Amino acid sequence: MKRFLVLTKAMTLMHLRNRSTLFWNLAFPVFLLVIYSQIFGAMDVGGTGFMTWVVPGVVVFNILAFGLLSSGTLMVNMREKGILRRLQASPIPAGQLVGSYLLVNVLIALLQSTIIIAFAALVFRTPLTLIGTLWALPMIIFGILTFVAMGQVISGVATTAGVAIAVGQILNFSQMFITDMIMPMDFMPEWIQKVAPYLPAYATVQLVRPPLVDGSLSPDLWPNLLVMAAYTILAGLVAARLFRWAPKA
Repeated sequence: MKRFLVLTKAMTLMHLRNRSTLFWNLAFPVFLLVIYSQIFGAMDVGGTGFMTWVVPGVVVFNILAFGLLSSGTLMVNMREKGILRRLQASPIPAGQLVGSYLLVNVLIALLQSTIIIAFAALVFRTPLTLIGTLWALPMIIFGILTFVAMGQVISGVATTAGVAIAVGQILNFSQMFITDMIMPMDFMPEWIQKVAPYLPAYATVQLVRPPLVDGSLSPDLWPNLLVMAAYTILAGLVAARLFRWAPKA
């Protein structure tokens, strides 16, 4: 247990000492909310104020970016710096390594989500209820696990951290505007509206938004959970297959 705690602390510090992680995952989402409030603050979406509607989308956008970029790139960096090879030679079981890595990712992503939701509630007076927050929590955690699993697929494919960032950015921004995170689906072309429900970011938004906005579970709870479960399981299996302790020779 002591080795697990030491490893978890070390991985947490690796994340928090990364300035790009602190900016893009902690400061940038707050900056986005301020920009959206200035441009779209007077709008409403289906009778809901835009800021209230968009906050869950920004939460999902943030955990998507964290999973695909920060989490995936960290694994590549650990491999390039020889950290994984040293861990392989240590007495730490592989199960503890995986458990510690997942725990750190979940805790940091939850911290980011908390900052976004609290900032919106305090500054923009978006509604926030205890029951809604409790319903949203497991949905956010499920989303984190899904996107971290996808990030590990990227880390397994990428030969360098630069490649991991490039691939992660493509997958991240390609979903930003077409999965109901930032722009309502009604604004999208018909073909996108048909494709989007099969994307993980869309499913996550549909699970997170109803609890935070209405304090209730999604009316399409099970279909969206199944979509996310499919991506999580498939990505987890592929990531395990592609995982390597050292860079490719």
